Amino acid sequence: MRMHTFGRTAAASGTALVMALGSMSAASTATAAERPEHAAPTHYYVFTQRHQSFVYHDSVGTFRAQVRLTGPHSRRYPMPWMFQITSAKLRAIARGNAVCTATGLNGRYHDRHVIPVGYVWHSTVAPHRARKVYTLSGTCTFAVQVGGRPGRAFVGFSFHYAVNPSSRGAGPASSGPVVKTSVQIRR
Repeated sequence: MRMHTFGRTAAASGTALVMALGSMSAASTATAAERPEHAAPTHYYVFTQRHQSFVYHDSVGTFRAQVRLTGPHSRRYPMPWMFQITSAKLRAIARGNAVCTATGLNGRYHDRHVIPVGYVWHSTVAPHRARKVYTLSGTCTFAVQVGGRPGRAFVGFSFHYAVNPSSRGAGPASSGPVVKTSVQIRR
């Protein structure tokens, strides 16, 4: 089995596949699901009254999340989120639907959908405790055809965040990446 590894932005070697999505080392493609969730990430986004939504877009896809903290809102702090594979190159090599699974809340949240590649995958995570750091991670797996050869794509994301309803200040608690995407093609 030959494996092409893609990171937050994708890269490939050999003549079978050339995707101009950037490059990232294989070590950095690990998703949050591969790290212990009890280890708090050093970079995370904080939802506050001033910053109730978050949007991230790269060459792989788009991730959005929001937590309503003004006006009447639930003290469970539900977080609707969405992820969409927007890469035209990934959609072009896809052969069939994607099986997408997400986990979060230290293993208490699970979501699974079978959707077309490029479809907006969405769900809601709850309940959250104020000021606790969480990780939401997801992976979509689908068949691909690369250079005339069949394979399997694994497209993932991880989002590190906290909810602080009493803060009226800035959103990010730290600088650095709060969302990471990864792509792996296995043949």
